[in-house]
Amino acid sequence: MTSYHQKPYDWKALFLVALAEVPVIAHACKAAGVNRVTAWRARETDPEFAKAWDDAMEEGIDRAEQEAFRRAVVGYEKPVWYKGELVGTETVHSDALLALILKGRRKKLYAERTELTGADGGPVAHADETTKAARVAQLLAIAQRRKAEQAEEDDFGDLA
Repeated sequence: MTSYHQKPYDWKALFLVALAEVPVIAHACKAAGVNRVTAWRARETDPEFAKAWDDAMEEGIDRAEQEAFRRAVVGYEKPVWYKGELVGTETVHSDALLALILKGRRKKLYAERTELTGADGGPVAHADETTKAARVAQLLAIAQRRKAEQAEEDDFGDLA
């Protein structure tokens, strides 16, 4: 009787190529023919594979970012239909993509900001530890009083 031994399947290389093309773990797993648990376990136990995974993910995200920039700045051709017939194309640009890219890359200039101010627009007051402890004690006292009042209502609520 002859025994046939199958060579171990090297799914990692396929996984990494797919991940670099489309930076989505589920896509890379499907392309490599492995489930997510297998992929994540290999990442946890193989530092070299984990590094290659990170590199492939960055490469894929770089490609996506390049495509977003192309669509935002260079534009893309959109078909123009008239009465059910294709009559041409128009170049379309994406302002939303451009704003997203600028917000991500130039945060100081384009990111949305929230300004915190104190009373009447002044600086935010910082409390020292003693003041904080006193405030916590006040809040605890209020909570205890409310709890006692609620217990008293529960005890005598049916007399009202």
